[in-house]
Amino acid sequence: MLSLKRKTVISVVLDSFMRAVEFFGEDNIDERLVVAFAKFEEGQKEYAELETILGDIDRAEAIYELAINQQQLDMPEVLWKSYIDFQIEQEEFDKAWISFGQFEKTTGEESCIEKARTVYKEANNAMKSAGIKEERLMLLESWQEFEADNGDEETRKHVDKLMPQKIKKRRKIQTEDGSDAGWEEYHDYIFPDEEASQPNLKLLAMAKKWKQQMEDDEES
Repeated sequence: MLSLKRKTVISVVLDSFMRAVEFFGEDNIDERLVVAFAKFEEGQKEYAELETILGDIDRAEAIYELAINQQQLDMPEVLWKSYIDFQIEQEEFDKAWISFGQFEKTTGEESCIEKARTVYKEANNAMKSAGIKEERLMLLESWQEFEADNGDEETRKHVDKLMPQKIKKRRKIQTEDGSDAGWEEYHDYIFPDEEASQPNLKLLAMAKKWKQQMEDDEES
């Protein structure tokens, strides 16, 4: 249980931060204040009840998001590093990769766009190797947005070719004691670079096309 004293301290810090936001306005907050408060919030995660009381992790992430979207930052590299470290600690590796790419884009260097693109490529390869499909899809969607803003027709087509096909599958459901509880449908993602290892995928597509054609013939 959190002590009354600690709850009071947390409440005071939160109130102080919100007053600072109100005083300076969201567009003029000093990122040092934001980093300090976000770290304070995130640092409370070892207390079991804190998430219920303040929703600490979500709140910390929201504050970081507020900070990195400021127009002018005195110490952007400090803020971005803190945010990426936070995501890694939360095992949000897809978000960490995306944030790293976004950071490279904001460095102001002449080669920053190409550096950001390299980060996206490395992240895609890492997620492919790890077999984490939904996170990889999220990364590719972020990469698409990046190329829409900063790329050309060639780079956009390159990312488009990496996007997966969404398919429906069925799997057995089992209860806690191991008994069968029927079937459920779920969505899976098949990436183009996986199709070589999915020999039945083409056959499945042909079967679906044939089924659709049969249904169309019956209706006509």
